[in-house]
Amino acid sequence: MNMEEFYSFVGKRLAEGKRVVVATVIDSEGSVPQGGGASMAITEDGPTCGTVGGGCVERYIVKAARKVFQDGKTRIEEFNLGDDSWSGIGMSCGGKVKMLMRMIEPRERLIVFGSGWVSRDICKIAKMLDYDVIVLDPFADPELFPDCEIYTQGILQKIKEIPITEFDSILMLTDHRYDYEALQAVIGSKARYIGMIGSKNRVNSTFKQMLEQGTALDKLLTVYAPVGLDIGAISPAEIAVSVMAEVIHARRGGSLQHLRLTKMLEGPEKTHSPKSDEGSEVKGDVHVLQATPKRP
Repeated sequence: MNMEEFYSFVGKRLAEGKRVVVATVIDSEGSVPQGGGASMAITEDGPTCGTVGGGCVERYIVKAARKVFQDGKTRIEEFNLGDDSWSGIGMSCGGKVKMLMRMIEPRERLIVFGSGWVSRDICKIAKMLDYDVIVLDPFADPELFPDCEIYTQGILQKIKEIPITEFDSILMLTDHRYDYEALQAVIGSKARYIGMIGSKNRVNSTFKQMLEQGTALDKLLTVYAPVGLDIGAISPAEIAVSVMAEVIHARRGGSLQHLRLTKMLEGPEKTHSPKSDEGSEVKGDVHVLQATPKRP
Protein backbone atom coordinates (compact mmCIF):
# COMPACT_ATOMS: atom_id res chain seq x y z
CA MET A 1 0.00 0.00 0.00
CA ASN A 2 1.38 3.41 -1.00
CA MET A 3 1.22 6.56 1.13
CA GLU A 4 -1.59 8.04 -0.96
CA GLU A 5 -3.80 5.08 -0.07
CA PHE A 6 -2.69 5.31 3.56
CA TYR A 7 -3.63 8.99 3.87
CA SER A 8 -6.86 8.36 1.99
CA PHE A 9 -7.77 5.73 4.58
CA VAL A 10 -7.01 8.11 7.46
CA GLY A 11 -8.84 11.01 5.79
CA LYS A 12 -11.94 8.93 5.16
CA ARG A 13 -12.13 7.80 8.78
CA LEU A 14 -11.71 11.36 10.04
CA ALA A 15 -14.47 12.54 7.68
CA GLU A 16 -16.72 9.89 9.24
CA GLY A 17 -16.05 11.37 12.67
CA LYS A 18 -13.76 8.57 13.80
CA ARG A 19 -10.49 8.91 15.66
CA VAL A 20 -7.35 7.26 14.34
CA VAL A 21 -4.11 6.30 16.06
CA VAL A 22 -1.06 6.36 13.79
CA ALA A 23 1.93 4.24 14.84
CA THR A 24 5.23 5.13 13.15
CA VAL A 25 8.61 3.41 13.48
CA ILE A 26 11.05 6.08 14.69
CA ASP A 27 13.99 3.91 15.71
CA SER A 28 15.08 0.29 15.50
CA GLU A 29 18.04 -1.93 16.21
CA GLY A 30 18.86 -5.48 15.27
CA SER A 31 16.62 -7.58 13.06
CA VAL A 32 13.22 -5.92 12.66
CA PRO A 33 10.42 -6.42 10.10
CA GLN A 34 10.14 -2.74 9.05
CA GLY A 35 12.54 0.18 9.14
CA GLY A 36 12.13 3.83 10.15
CA GLY A 37 9.12 5.66 8.76
CA ALA A 38 6.88 2.61 8.38
CA SER A 39 3.39 3.49 9.59
CA MET A 40 0.17 1.81 10.58
CA ALA A 41 -3.22 3.41 11.20
CA ILE A 42 -5.58 1.91 13.78
CA THR A 43 -9.25 2.81 14.19
CA GLU A 44 -11.40 2.33 17.28
CA ASP A 45 -13.84 0.06 15.48
CA GLY A 46 -11.24 -2.36 14.16
CA PRO A 47 -10.00 -1.67 10.61
CA THR A 48 -6.30 -0.94 10.20
CA CYS A 49 -4.18 0.26 7.31
CA GLY A 50 -0.47 -0.02 6.58
CA THR A 51 2.07 -2.26 8.26
CA VAL A 52 4.92 -1.99 10.74
CA GLY A 53 6.00 -5.60 10.62
CA GLY A 54 3.20 -8.13 10.51
CA GLY A 55 1.52 -10.20 13.19
CA CYS A 56 4.50 -10.58 15.53
CA VAL A 57 4.27 -6.92 16.52
CA GLU A 58 1.07 -5.45 15.11
CA ARG A 59 -1.24 -7.18 17.58
CA TYR A 60 0.64 -5.36 20.34
CA ILE A 61 0.50 -2.10 18.43
CA VAL A 62 -3.29 -2.45 18.38
CA LYS A 63 -3.24 -3.14 22.12
CA ALA A 64 -1.07 -0.08 22.76
CA ALA A 65 -3.38 2.02 20.57
CA ARG A 66 -6.26 1.33 22.96
CA LYS A 67 -4.38 3.22 25.67
CA VAL A 68 -3.90 6.18 23.34
CA PHE A 69 -7.62 6.17 22.52
CA GLN A 70 -8.37 6.15 26.25
CA ASP A 71 -6.23 9.09 27.36
CA GLY A 72 -5.38 10.85 24.09
CA LYS A 73 -1.71 11.09 25.03
CA THR A 74 1.04 10.79 22.45
CA ARG A 75 3.53 8.20 23.60
CA ILE A 76 6.57 6.27 22.50
CA GLU A 77 6.30 2.51 22.84
CA GLU A 78 9.40 0.32 22.78
CA PHE A 79 8.93 -3.30 21.74
CA ASN A 80 11.51 -5.98 22.37
CA LEU A 81 11.08 -8.53 19.61
CA GLY A 82 13.85 -10.83 20.81
CA ASP A 83 11.49 -13.12 22.74
CA ASP A 84 9.87 -15.77 20.55
CA SER A 85 6.65 -15.44 22.55
CA TRP A 86 5.98 -12.11 20.79
CA SER A 87 4.99 -13.91 17.63
CA GLY A 88 2.75 -16.42 19.33
CA ILE A 89 3.96 -19.12 16.95
CA GLY A 90 7.40 -19.87 18.36
CA MET A 91 9.23 -17.53 15.97
CA SER A 92 11.61 -14.85 17.24
CA CYS A 93 11.51 -11.61 15.25
CA GLY A 94 14.64 -10.31 16.99
CA GLY A 95 15.72 -6.74 17.56
CA LYS A 96 13.99 -3.77 19.15
CA VAL A 97 11.71 -1.16 17.67
CA LYS A 98 10.43 2.20 18.93
CA MET A 99 7.02 3.42 17.82
CA LEU A 100 5.61 6.92 18.02
CA MET A 101 1.91 6.50 18.82
CA ARG A 102 -0.27 9.55 18.35
CA MET A 103 -3.98 10.06 17.98
CA ILE A 104 -5.53 12.11 15.20
CA GLU A 105 -9.03 13.43 15.76
CA PRO A 106 -11.52 14.87 13.27
CA ARG A 107 -11.54 18.66 13.19
CA GLU A 108 -14.00 20.29 15.54
CA ARG A 109 -16.95 21.79 13.71
CA LEU A 110 -19.53 24.37 14.74
CA ILE A 111 -22.89 24.42 12.96
CA VAL A 112 -24.80 27.66 13.48
CA PHE A 113 -28.43 28.43 12.64
CA GLY A 114 -28.82 32.21 12.41
CA SER A 115 -26.79 35.17 11.20
CA GLY A 116 -27.39 37.96 13.69
CA TRP A 117 -24.87 39.86 15.80
CA VAL A 118 -24.39 37.06 18.33
CA SER A 119 -23.91 34.54 15.51
CA ARG A 120 -21.25 36.73 13.89
CA ASP A 121 -19.25 37.08 17.10
CA ILE A 122 -19.58 33.38 17.91
CA CYS A 123 -18.29 32.46 14.47
CA LYS A 124 -15.33 34.83 14.89
CA ILE A 125 -14.39 33.18 18.18
CA ALA A 126 -14.91 29.70 16.73
CA LYS A 127 -12.54 30.46 13.85
CA MET A 128 -9.96 31.73 16.36
CA LEU A 129 -10.30 28.36 18.09
CA ASP A 130 -9.70 26.60 14.76
CA TYR A 131 -13.22 25.23 14.34
CA ASP A 132 -14.66 24.59 10.92
CA VAL A 133 -17.86 26.64 10.81
CA ILE A 134 -21.08 26.12 8.90
CA VAL A 135 -23.71 28.88 8.90
CA LEU A 136 -27.30 28.11 7.89
CA ASP A 137 -29.57 31.11 7.49
CA PRO A 138 -31.53 32.69 4.59
CA PHE A 139 -30.04 36.10 5.39
CA ALA A 140 -26.39 35.11 5.96
CA ASP A 141 -23.98 37.51 4.24
CA PRO A 142 -20.70 35.83 3.20
CA GLU A 143 -18.82 39.10 3.84
CA LEU A 144 -19.88 38.98 7.50
CA PHE A 145 -18.85 35.35 7.91
CA PRO A 146 -15.38 35.06 6.36
CA ASP A 147 -13.93 31.57 5.98
CA CYS A 148 -17.27 29.99 6.91
CA GLU A 149 -19.31 27.53 4.86
CA ILE A 150 -22.64 29.27 4.25
CA TYR A 151 -26.02 27.94 3.14
CA THR A 152 -28.96 30.26 2.53
CA GLN A 153 -31.32 27.97 0.62
CA GLY A 154 -33.13 24.89 1.88
CA ILE A 155 -31.37 25.02 5.22
CA LEU A 156 -33.67 22.57 7.00
CA GLN A 157 -33.08 20.05 4.26
CA LYS A 158 -29.36 20.81 4.25
CA ILE A 159 -28.93 20.00 7.94
CA LYS A 160 -30.40 16.56 7.27
CA GLU A 161 -27.77 15.99 4.58
CA ILE A 162 -24.78 16.92 6.75
CA PRO A 163 -23.26 13.86 8.47
CA ILE A 164 -23.19 14.94 12.12
CA THR A 165 -20.63 13.35 14.43
CA GLU A 166 -19.55 13.63 18.06
CA PHE A 167 -17.04 16.29 16.97
CA ASP A 168 -19.87 18.65 16.00
CA SER A 169 -21.44 21.37 18.13
CA ILE A 170 -24.74 22.87 16.99
CA LEU A 171 -26.17 26.26 17.92
CA MET A 172 -29.63 27.61 17.18
CA LEU A 173 -29.32 31.39 17.28
CA THR A 174 -32.35 32.44 15.26
CA ASP A 175 -35.15 34.86 16.07
CA HIS A 176 -37.51 31.95 16.73
CA ARG A 177 -38.40 31.49 13.05
CA TYR A 178 -37.54 27.80 12.86
CA ASP A 179 -36.36 26.74 16.31
CA TYR A 180 -38.73 23.78 16.41
CA GLU A 181 -37.85 22.49 12.96
CA ALA A 182 -34.10 22.91 13.45
CA LEU A 183 -34.09 21.27 16.88
CA GLN A 184 -36.23 18.42 15.63
CA ALA A 185 -33.73 17.84 12.79
CA VAL A 186 -30.68 17.53 15.07
CA ILE A 187 -31.82 16.30 18.47
CA GLY A 188 -31.39 12.68 17.49
CA SER A 189 -27.91 13.24 16.07
CA LYS A 190 -24.50 12.30 17.51
CA ALA A 191 -23.57 15.95 18.10
CA ARG A 192 -21.58 16.48 21.30
CA TYR A 193 -23.35 19.74 22.03
CA ILE A 194 -26.69 21.27 20.99
CA GLY A 195 -27.59 24.72 22.27
CA MET A 196 -30.44 27.16 21.66
CA ILE A 197 -30.61 30.85 22.47
CA GLY A 198 -33.68 32.46 23.98
CA SER A 199 -35.52 33.13 27.20
CA LYS A 200 -36.64 30.26 29.43
CA ASN A 201 -40.22 30.93 28.31
CA ARG A 202 -39.23 30.65 24.65
CA VAL A 203 -37.26 27.47 25.28
CA ASN A 204 -40.12 26.01 27.30
CA SER A 205 -42.55 26.73 24.46
CA THR A 206 -40.33 24.95 21.93
CA PHE A 207 -39.79 22.00 24.28
CA LYS A 208 -43.55 21.74 24.90
CA GLN A 209 -44.19 21.62 21.16
CA MET A 210 -41.65 18.82 20.76
CA LEU A 211 -43.05 16.87 23.71
CA GLU A 212 -46.45 16.98 22.06
CA GLN A 213 -44.86 15.49 18.94
CA GLY A 214 -43.37 12.60 20.89
CA THR A 215 -39.83 13.72 21.76
CA ALA A 216 -38.73 12.25 25.09
CA LEU A 217 -38.23 14.74 27.92
CA ASP A 218 -34.86 13.30 28.95
CA LYS A 219 -33.65 13.87 25.39
CA LEU A 220 -34.85 17.47 25.40
CA LEU A 221 -33.10 18.17 28.69
CA THR A 222 -29.73 17.31 27.15
CA VAL A 223 -30.05 20.51 25.07
CA TYR A 224 -28.19 23.52 26.45
CA ALA A 225 -31.07 25.97 26.47
CA PRO A 226 -31.04 28.80 27.25
CA VAL A 227 -27.53 28.68 25.89
CA GLY A 228 -24.34 29.94 27.57
CA LEU A 229 -22.71 30.28 30.98
CA ASP A 230 -23.83 32.96 33.41
CA ILE A 231 -20.99 35.49 33.37
CA GLY A 232 -23.27 38.54 33.39
CA ALA A 233 -22.92 38.97 29.61
CA ILE A 234 -24.80 41.87 28.03
CA SER A 235 -23.32 42.77 24.64
CA PRO A 236 -23.41 40.37 21.65
CA ALA A 237 -19.65 39.84 21.98
CA GLU A 238 -19.94 39.03 25.70
CA ILE A 239 -22.79 36.62 25.00
CA ALA A 240 -20.65 35.00 22.33
CA VAL A 241 -17.88 34.46 24.88
CA SER A 242 -20.31 32.86 27.35
CA VAL A 243 -21.68 30.55 24.66
CA MET A 244 -18.30 29.44 23.30
CA ALA A 245 -17.06 28.90 26.87
CA GLU A 246 -19.92 26.44 27.29
CA VAL A 247 -19.09 24.75 23.98
CA ILE A 248 -15.46 24.38 25.10
CA HIS A 249 -16.56 22.98 28.46
CA ALA A 250 -18.70 20.36 26.74
CA ARG A 251 -15.63 19.34 24.77
CA ARG A 252 -12.87 19.58 27.37
CA GLY A 253 -14.63 19.27 30.69
CA GLY A 254 -13.56 21.21 33.75
CA SER A 255 -14.88 22.34 37.09
CA LEU A 256 -16.26 25.73 35.98
CA GLN A 257 -14.55 27.12 39.06
CA HIS A 258 -12.20 30.08 39.35
CA LEU A 259 -8.52 29.21 39.00
CA ARG A 260 -7.27 32.00 41.25
CA LEU A 261 -5.00 31.29 44.19
CA THR A 262 -6.94 31.39 47.47
CA LYS A 263 -4.08 30.62 49.86
CA MET A 264 -0.30 30.56 49.89
CA LEU A 265 1.31 27.31 48.75
CA GLU A 266 3.61 25.49 51.16
CA GLY A 267 5.64 24.20 48.22
CA PRO A 268 5.47 23.64 44.46
CA GLU A 269 2.10 22.20 43.49
CA LYS A 270 2.21 18.78 41.87
CA THR A 271 0.27 18.86 38.60
CA HIS A 272 0.65 15.27 37.50
CA SER A 273 3.00 12.32 37.81
CA PRO A 274 3.72 9.56 35.33
CA LYS A 275 2.09 6.27 36.17
CA SER A 276 3.27 2.95 34.89
CA ASP A 277 0.62 0.73 33.37
CA GLU A 278 0.31 -2.86 34.48
CA GLY A 279 2.96 -4.87 32.70
CA SER A 280 4.98 -1.86 31.60
CA GLU A 281 7.74 0.33 32.92
CA VAL A 282 7.91 4.07 32.36
CA LYS A 283 11.37 5.34 31.43
CA GLY A 284 11.01 9.05 30.82
CA ASP A 285 8.48 9.27 28.01
CA VAL A 286 9.17 5.71 26.81
CA HIS A 287 6.83 2.88 27.76
CA VAL A 288 8.66 -0.46 27.61
CA LEU A 289 6.30 -3.40 27.40
CA GLN A 290 7.52 -6.11 29.74
CA ALA A 291 4.69 -8.57 30.15
CA THR A 292 5.26 -11.79 28.25
CA PRO A 293 2.10 -12.70 26.31
CA LYS A 294 0.79 -16.17 27.02
CA ARG A 295 -0.04 -18.53 24.25
CA PRO A 296 -3.55 -19.91 24.23
